[in-house]
Amino acid sequence: MFEKCLEVAPDFDDARFNLASLLTETGNEERALEIGAPLFSAQPDNKEYRELQAQIFMALRHFDEAAVLVLDLQKQYPDDETAMRLGLAYREAIRDHFGAITTAEELMQRFPQDATLWNSLGVAHFQLDSIQKAKTYFETAIELEPSHPEYQNNVGLAYSSLGDKENAENHYRKALEIDPNHAEAYRNITIMKRFSSVEDPDAVAIEKLWNQPNLDDFSAIKLSFALGKIYDDCGIYDRAFEVYKRGNDLKFKESRIDLEKYFAHMTRFVEVFDRPPDRVSDASTSIKPIFILGMPRSGTTLVEQIVSRHPSVFGCGELPCIERAITRMEKKADPNRVYPDDFWDISEETFSNEAREYVTWVERLHDIHTSHITDKMPFNFVHVWLIKALFPEAPIVHCQRHPLDVITSNYFQLYGTDVSFVYELEVLTTYYVRYFRLMEHWSRVFGDGITPVRYEDLIQDSDNQTRKLITAIGLPWDDACFDPKRSDTAVRTASIWQVRQGIYTRSKERWRNYERNLAPAIEILKRESILDEDLNYVAG
Repeated sequence: MFEKCLEVAPDFDDARFNLASLLTETGNEERALEIGAPLFSAQPDNKEYRELQAQIFMALRHFDEAAVLVLDLQKQYPDDETAMRLGLAYREAIRDHFGAITTAEELMQRFPQDATLWNSLGVAHFQLDSIQKAKTYFETAIELEPSHPEYQNNVGLAYSSLGDKENAENHYRKALEIDPNHAEAYRNITIMKRFSSVEDPDAVAIEKLWNQPNLDDFSAIKLSFALGKIYDDCGIYDRAFEVYKRGNDLKFKESRIDLEKYFAHMTRFVEVFDRPPDRVSDASTSIKPIFILGMPRSGTTLVEQIVSRHPSVFGCGELPCIERAITRMEKKADPNRVYPDDFWDISEETFSNEAREYVTWVERLHDIHTSHITDKMPFNFVHVWLIKALFPEAPIVHCQRHPLDVITSNYFQLYGTDVSFVYELEVLTTYYVRYFRLMEHWSRVFGDGITPVRYEDLIQDSDNQTRKLITAIGLPWDDACFDPKRSDTAVRTASIWQVRQGIYTRSKERWRNYERNLAPAIEILKRESILDEDLNYVAG
């Protein structure tokens, strides 16, 4: 109808606006931008048009363009509900979880019965590993709107992270009762259980959904990773890889990250940070962080579970506080700094302030009564120089694992964050090489300031390796570190159920089931002398 109106009257602004809005709601954002362009250019001060343009930019992942509009609207209309909700949607889209919390809390003061706001608070806290708070917020959303499948699924995720399998499954099943095609709930169920047969009722239901004609990409991605795991559990390895590849290809296609620029930025750290920092924080903080880092799926969760059994340690999971500190130090400077190039000139006072800010946010997210915490954000391996500047005495544990196990495990994992490099095998391997070279560099710069822990050694000789680990991070020995029952730290990551089994060896050399499929990765790793001709891990 709107299109016919525009054919007759191309200057009919209301029809153009309504058509662009409808196209946005139905997922045709490129066409919406084309239709709306005359409005946006002719009336750049129109509030409704700017809001719609911002929504389109966010849907297209053009976040720089969206930011200009969203931030300007919030500045011009600070108390306007629509502008505030748009700001919340923007912060959720760019995964600014701290900003999402602040904005959602402001809206909550005016709309305490809005289930979407409680869910937004839950999602932000969940992504920040503040799982108990997330569960409370999700449960409040369910109380307000019990028939919403996403809220049921989300509270199931919170229970899973806390190790409560029964309640987690109950909520996943409720999500499926409300929406039998809820692909994410099915995927979460597959994560919880080990399949012995493709005739399992859940396996049959998932395969039936996956084979539906005209399956949308969002559901296809979720179901591919669910079905891939089922085939892997059942030992149908070629079929598992084929199904995983479909999901990975679809997921990689939707990525908009400039990988060449991203990889070039990683290289800059080696060039710029060629020695330890000249100036470091002298802040005396009440909480001492222990940094656990490495490639995703390299054993960081297992190491955190072991370390956090110690009575002096609270496990905080993957904290984005270092990335947040970088953003603050870049944007608060006048003129703005560029990381890493301009960070040599940062003062001790600034580093000290950021160290205190780090602790402030950790205390806001978690109820901590210990002297130490763990921060197991894997990607902190990029920021070792900055960690040493902010917390010069903090232990850094580098988790290592056979490269092909790391690559296989990443390729078979659907992440909740934008880590697009894992969804294409050769790109993932190239990323691994960049990581490997960067950690070689940090080892040269900081020597014994980084403690390496090999996953294979830890699962084969857990008692001795655990003692060495606790000694290396400077804590007195405590037998609690041997007690898997004390592994009650919430786990949000892909290792959610594996780590609750204690030390297990099933995942060691899993890659051998897929050696033929991994040929492109093997070729790169051998060329880089990271693997020898027998596919042994040469260095590290």
